[in-house]
Amino acid sequence: MNQLTINNTVIEVFIGDIINADYDAIAIPTNSRLLPSGTLRCRVLKGAGHKIQVECNRIISKISNVPIGDAVITSGGNLNAKFIFHVRAGHDQKKMMLAIWNSLKLADKEGLYSIAYPPISKEVIGFNAKICADIIIPTIKKFILERNSNLRNISVCLESLPDYKDFENALINIAENPNLLT
Repeated sequence: MNQLTINNTVIEVFIGDIINADYDAIAIPTNSRLLPSGTLRCRVLKGAGHKIQVECNRIISKISNVPIGDAVITSGGNLNAKFIFHVRAGHDQKKMMLAIWNSLKLADKEGLYSIAYPPISKEVIGFNAKICADIIIPTIKKFILERNSNLRNISVCLESLPDYKDFENALINIAENPNLLT
């Protein structure tokens, strides 16, 4: 099972390269100052072009830093995605859940229909894919049930089969346990 539909919104997991994902937005992990760090963030910023770091610098000049559990938005630059969500997840599971929630809230507020996430926090703070999956997938489900009005496709883009299996299992778990929330 690689997708599940809840209230007309598809939750999907797939193996691919998020840089080439064709969504309204992609999400990437960030630090407090929106600086290049981590393999995925650096790859996305390079693919999106220099303009994105200029946008990030402009945001930081206004807000000083991105709080843990929050997300900010820039254009997608040279990517297929129209926007990039820079998500600051923090170093614990509750902060990660808050960051996913707040980024979904921002995507919905912006009127977006689709967003793709990597396994946020896996690379940056060393959570394994199972921990990420067990936070991200139920948080998406809870958001759809409680707050969503615009998003029709929320995907998690994975780079390896073992990570995919962990996310697929989390998707199966919420499908088989409809009352399960984070």
